[in-house]
Amino acid sequence: MNSINDDKLYSLGLEHYKKNKLDNSYDFLIKIKNKNLNTYKLISNIHIKKNDFKNAELTLNQILSFDKENLFALNSLGDLNRLKKKYNIAEKFYKKTIFYDKNFVPGYFNLASLYEDKGELKLAKGLYLNVIEIDNKNYAAYFNLLRLDDNSVTEETIIKIENEIKFNKDSHDKNIAYGHFVLAKYYRKKNKINMEVKELSKGHKIFFDSNPINKNAVDYWLEKVPKKMNKKIIFNNIDKNKFKSSNFEPIFILGIPRSGTTLVETIITSGEEKIYNAGENFIIQKALQNSQLNKKIYETDDSLEVDISFLRKNIIESYMEYFLIKSEKFKFIDRTMTNFFFSEILLELFPNAKIINCKRDSFHNLVAIYQQCLNNLPWSHNVQDIKKYISIYNSKLKKLENIYSKNILNVELKKLTEFPENTSKELMSFCNLKWSENVLKYYERKDLICTTASNIQIRKKIFKYDSAKFSPYKEYFDNF
Repeated sequence: MNSINDDKLYSLGLEHYKKNKLDNSYDFLIKIKNKNLNTYKLISNIHIKKNDFKNAELTLNQILSFDKENLFALNSLGDLNRLKKKYNIAEKFYKKTIFYDKNFVPGYFNLASLYEDKGELKLAKGLYLNVIEIDNKNYAAYFNLLRLDDNSVTEETIIKIENEIKFNKDSHDKNIAYGHFVLAKYYRKKNKINMEVKELSKGHKIFFDSNPINKNAVDYWLEKVPKKMNKKIIFNNIDKNKFKSSNFEPIFILGIPRSGTTLVETIITSGEEKIYNAGENFIIQKALQNSQLNKKIYETDDSLEVDISFLRKNIIESYMEYFLIKSEKFKFIDRTMTNFFFSEILLELFPNAKIINCKRDSFHNLVAIYQQCLNNLPWSHNVQDIKKYISIYNSKLKKLENIYSKNILNVELKKLTEFPENTSKELMSFCNLKWSENVLKYYERKDLICTTASNIQIRKKIFKYDSAKFSPYKEYFDNF
């Protein structure tokens, strides 16, 4: 009887998980009396999706206590440690998967991707070739190989991929989407822009359709969040003494993807002064969600009331825990893309915050995003959604500049590449940091880790911005 109940609970948990109803899914799974490996796998995935890394790690280690060679658990612990920036530990877990199974494609692929982030590009290339040797239809591996070296895939292979995916009718297969992105890169190199755009369109549609959650995510970020954050914000329970937050010296790097945020972040962290770097994280979003759960945010039709004292304490403690420090005075960078939605709240929390607004020509930005496969940004797979996101961002920053101009520095990507020394000096001065030649020699750093789509470009010197390369696309995309 218990077994039947357990099977039913698991089915209900899986059903809710597929609908992204994570709390409901967990409620069913936790009731299972005789939990097997599949149950623990699903529970660990729920924790990971909710960014609850502590419980995810506990669950994955439970799996290993049953089966020390469990590839899913080892690979997931690699992913988890990579998210926590424990790259050496992540590397060990990925290597273990390959040790236990010489044909375990995810192990090779994730290890290659990790080496990409670390700048060990030759090792990465070799591992992607291992993936293709095991599975010559793994188009994501070909796609990443082309990112490393656009001569690494032969024309014969391109024709083979084109023939293989031509008649594939699976409109939800992410791997097929990567096949179209490979063809798009090939046609861009051949300067066949019309063919490139067609392949990009096919690839993005399949990629978007591969996960039903994407539709809800686009609605959340392009409709619900902007609507909520455009309301009048009322700050309640304001501390009379704000010394705790004024001791912090945050630098928030904001910008649309492909606007130079990674370059700006790398320049700032290449100076002589130690700056804690949170990169992209979930601290602000989790703190806001926590405030909502604790009824410290009250929303009406036209206003948003925020208990700023509760939120401030939560966020400051989260940063201190993230950086493993106890000091209440330190300087840090946060480059979380979605922080711009909450910019007024950030400046109430940190009145001395520095905001770097990375800017790029909107049309160029549109094309640069569409040419990529930004797999964690569902709105980036549709031209109209990209336009809407850019418009929301530009509107928000314009409004912000009118009120908080002293807190904001605009950094134009074109200007930064044409006049790197003067622009980087202005940038460092604004952040109250000392400039040195090292900030422009960031590519020589041995400790440079980059997890964005710029992880190849950032290994080279700044090169002059090329506006002309976007001109051929004007007949295929409406301008702004």
